[in-house]
Amino acid sequence: MNTLDDLRRSLDKSAHSHDAPDPHELLRAVQDNIANGRDKGTRTPRLVAAAAAIALVAGGGWALSQALDSDEETGVIQPAEPAWELVDGAPPEYAAGLALVDTVELGAREDGAVVLEPEPVTGPAFAMAWCPSEPGATPEPVALVGPEGGDEAGVPLHCVHQDRPEGVRPEPLPDLSDGVDFGVHRSTDLGTQDIVVGLYREASADEFPYPDQQEAPDPPSHDVVIDASSPMTNQAELADLTGQGVMLPAATVESREGATLTAWAGEPGRLLVAVNGTVITNDGEGLGQPAGAGRWQDADPDLRGGYWHTWTAGASTREFDLSPAGLAAHGIQVNEGDSVVVAASAAFPNDAWQVGIDQAEGAAESAGDTPVEPNAALPPFAYGYGQVTAVSIPADGAAHEVKVGDVDPAELVWVAQCPESMHLTQVQVGGANTQCNAGIEWVLAVQDTGLIGGEPVEVTVASATEPVTVAAYAPREWEDYAFEESPDPMAASESAIAPPPVHGEAPPEMAETRGPKALYREVATVTTDDLDADGRAEITVPSSTDLSIWLETTGVSRMQLEIDGTPIDQLLPTPDQPVRPGTLEAHQLLVRDGWYSTWTTETSGHELRLDSADGQTGQGERDEPTVTIQVEAQDGAEVDLTFYEFVLEEDFEG
Repeated sequence: MNTLDDLRRSLDKSAHSHDAPDPHELLRAVQDNIANGRDKGTRTPRLVAAAAAIALVAGGGWALSQALDSDEETGVIQPAEPAWELVDGAPPEYAAGLALVDTVELGAREDGAVVLEPEPVTGPAFAMAWCPSEPGATPEPVALVGPEGGDEAGVPLHCVHQDRPEGVRPEPLPDLSDGVDFGVHRSTDLGTQDIVVGLYREASADEFPYPDQQEAPDPPSHDVVIDASSPMTNQAELADLTGQGVMLPAATVESREGATLTAWAGEPGRLLVAVNGTVITNDGEGLGQPAGAGRWQDADPDLRGGYWHTWTAGASTREFDLSPAGLAAHGIQVNEGDSVVVAASAAFPNDAWQVGIDQAEGAAESAGDTPVEPNAALPPFAYGYGQVTAVSIPADGAAHEVKVGDVDPAELVWVAQCPESMHLTQVQVGGANTQCNAGIEWVLAVQDTGLIGGEPVEVTVASATEPVTVAAYAPREWEDYAFEESPDPMAASESAIAPPPVHGEAPPEMAETRGPKALYREVATVTTDDLDADGRAEITVPSSTDLSIWLETTGVSRMQLEIDGTPIDQLLPTPDQPVRPGTLEAHQLLVRDGWYSTWTTETSGHELRLDSADGQTGQGERDEPTVTIQVEAQDGAEVDLTFYEFVLEEDFEG
C-alpha cells in the first residue's frame, strides 16, 4: 500500500465485506470516548479521531475529508451544535472552525495555576472557559491564560454558561509555538464552581467536520445586493488571491456615515469581500493586504486568508462599516460621499451567499429610467422588432427597474450599447446575461422568456466607468412592418458579421489555426431568376450537415428553406448550454416562424451555418439532399443564395 489511492481501494473493499455500522451511533461513541478519557491538562487523543474516520470509511464508504474545493464528504466527528456546547462535560472536539488542543479543569477554590506544555500550534490559538450557570453569575473574568512566567497576568476568559452557549466567541491567545509553557488559573472566587478551559487552534478546511447540508434559508433584503448571479466586473488585483480569474461580481455604492455591508451565508462556505481592491474580510493572517500580519489580539477564527468562513448550516451574517472611517481601518482612504466598488468571491456548495449593502441617508438616488433617443445601433425598428424603450442604466452593479408598459416582457429582445472603453461590460436583464460591446450590439441580444407581465424588468450593469444604454424591442407582424425605417445593424458593422464565404478559404475562426482545416467549396447557387412563377426553386447539394448558405437580399423579401422536407429553423444549431443564458444566436433574429428575412429594404447578407463541428470535419451525414426554396418578394426585391460545402483541406479540389 504505497499511495492514498491504494488506501482508498483497500477501505472500499472493507466497506463491501463488512456490515456498515450506523454512522451517527459511531460518531457519538467516539465523542463519548474522547470526552470521558480526558483528564486535567491532558491533550486530545488524536489517534482515536483518526481511527474513527477510518472506521467510518470502512463501515459506510465515507470519504476522509471535505475541503471546500472538494466533492468528498467528511467522516470525522461532528462539531457541537450550538457551537460551544459541552460534550458530556468536556469541551467540544470541533466548534466554529476550531479544533481542540488541550483541556484544563480547575477544581472548586483551586488557587494555583495549571501549567501546560501544549502541543505546538501553527497560526492563531484561542481559549474558552465553561462554568455552571447560576443566577447573578459574576461578569468578571473567571480564568487567566497566558505564557507561564510572562510579564502580563494572562488573557482573561469569561464564562460560557452551559445552558446559554450561543453568541460567544473564543479569546485569542499569544503564540503557542513549540517550547512555550502556558499557565491556566482562576481570576475570581466562584465558590464551589468548577471551571473547564479548552485551548484551540484553527482547524483546516480539509479537517473540519462540516455539518450536514440543510435547505438554505432565503437571504434578507438590502438596498443593493451582490450574489452569484450579479454581473461581473474586472478585478485584476484580486485574481491571484481568489484564483477565480479577473471577473468578479461587484457593485458601486457610496461610502457615507451610516452605510453598512452585511455578508450573509445560508450554508457552510467562504466569502471574500473587497472594497476598491482591498480585502476587508481580513484579520491580517496569511494575507498581504494590508502588509504584515495583524496583532494576535485581533485574530479571528472566521477570517482566514482574506475569506470569511462559515461553519454551521443555516444563516450566518457578518456586518462591516462602509463609512469613510470604517474603511480607513482597512487602509482604504475615501471621503464622505465617494463611490467605492465592492467585489465578492465565494465558494459555497449551493451558492447560498450574498453581500447586502444598506445605503445611508443622503446617498444619491440611482437614475435608472433615463430615456435615450434611438440611434444607429439601437434604431426604432430592426429585425422585425420595434423599440419599446431605451434607457440609460448606471454601471453600478445594482438592479434598476425598467418599465415596459403593457407589452409581454417574455417576448422582448434586449440590446445593450456602450462606448468602446467598456468592452465586455456585463449586463443582466432579468435572468438573461450578456455583454456590452461596441459594434456587435445585436449579436449579443438577449431574451428572458420567464419575465412576468405587468411588472418592471430589473436590469443590472456591472460596475464600470460610464452608463450603459439598454433598449427593449417587441416583435412586430410582417404585414404592417416599417421596412423603410428598419436598417441591418449587424451587416453595417464590420466586426459584427463575418464577410461572405470565399471558395477555397477556411472560415474566419479557423484562418490562424494549425493543422488540417476545412475549406469552403461552392456547390450551388440560386437567384431570383431561378424561381418559378410561384417563387419556388429546388436544387440538390452534396451535403446537409456540413453546409453553409450565404443569403443576400435587396429589397423587402422573405423565404422559407427546407432540406429534405425539414424546415431550416429546425436544423440550425443552438447551444445546449449557452455561455450567456438568454443570448440569441444571430439566426434566431433572422429566422422566425419558419421564414428567413433581413427585415429591411437595404442590401444585406448573412450566413447560415449548418456544419456539425464548426467546419472542422468535412463529413456530411446525408449525401445529395434536396433543398426547397420558397420566396415572397415585394416591389422587385431580389435574392441570391450561395451554397458551400465544407471539405478538408487535403481533400479540396478547386
